[in-house]
Amino acid sequence: MKRLIFTIMLLAAIMSGAQTPTITTPQSVTNATVFSGVSTAQASGCLSNLGQTVHFVFYSAGGATGNPTKVQIRLEASFNSDAATCSTGTWFAISDDGIEPGQNQTGIILGIGTFPFVRLNLVACGSCDANDTISASYTGTSSIPGNPFGLYGGGQQVRKVQWVNQTGNVTTPSPIISPYGSTAGFAVLATDGSNFSGGTISEVCLDPGGGIFNSTNLPTTTNIFVVPIPATSCNLVRLRCSGGCSVSGAGHYSAYYFFFPPGGAAPPTIQPASTKNSESTAVNGTVTTTLTITQSQRAHLFSVNARCSAGTAGLTVADGSTQIWSSGATEVGTTTFKYQWDPGLASSPGNNLVIALTTCGVANTGTLDVQGTVGP
Repeated sequence: MKRLIFTIMLLAAIMSGAQTPTITTPQSVTNATVFSGVSTAQASGCLSNLGQTVHFVFYSAGGATGNPTKVQIRLEASFNSDAATCSTGTWFAISDDGIEPGQNQTGIILGIGTFPFVRLNLVACGSCDANDTISASYTGTSSIPGNPFGLYGGGQQVRKVQWVNQTGNVTTPSPIISPYGSTAGFAVLATDGSNFSGGTISEVCLDPGGGIFNSTNLPTTTNIFVVPIPATSCNLVRLRCSGGCSVSGAGHYSAYYFFFPPGGAAPPTIQPASTKNSESTAVNGTVTTTLTITQSQRAHLFSVNARCSAGTAGLTVADGSTQIWSSGATEVGTTTFKYQWDPGLASSPGNNLVIALTTCGVANTGTLDVQGTVGP
């Protein structure tokens, strides 16, 4: 009898501990207000989480007067935050950054995936005041997750925000995921009015074995600067500004990365970044210009102009110590001699390109103009 009772109790325990599969219905969160007329950068608390996998945020800049706001807003997720406030833990972006919608305009950002904690982060709100406030609402739904392709939010798939409204050097901003696995495209740096007053913009590949693959000095004669970026295979990239980046009058500057879609490219006549353009002269001697590379870079020569105040001379181009091009010995005279390469004449990896104008004659001045670049 005791053995029978024990067997019945054991069977009951097993049955009570068994789990029955549960049928669930996809659930949605619709038009939940997250920010209402805020005027300062801030992160929200935890967004309502019912297991949704697709996340939309609609945001707008309000007010009838004042300056257009400079907005940087994104969805973020965490695996180790606190459910009460979502103010602790490690957070990472799950959407592209939404940027300045303009006064009385709206924007949208999209995130994909299911996470235990989700919040909205208004990273920057420049020029925000009582007349230029930001409001945002959230909608989440359950669907088969996929890649967020398509033109949402004004083409955010190809236009990535690196930073807005910064001063000084910006060396470790959030990484950017290349939508096409290539760095091909261009960066745009723009100030809030005044010209740049110094600094160097660089592009960095953060993939294993990657590094800085392009650097260009910021000109001090403009407030908008476009940097063509060559194509290299890289999935995780970052722009950085170093070497005393600043804006005249203590202004601010923003940076954006535009990626070319597969098959897209810069116009064939455009000169790549890292320019090495110069004009040199010499009296009664050879004029020499060297496009100097570092490590495994290559030098590229696109055009040369040369002239003599009197007499004649010739041009040569050497790949390291090996001559690879020459004009006629007396082809350069008092009328400007011009020659252009399309595509550019390139050095071997690790070699400098040396461009030389031979002497124009005793007491005569030779002038050499070179348009070149260094890079991958």
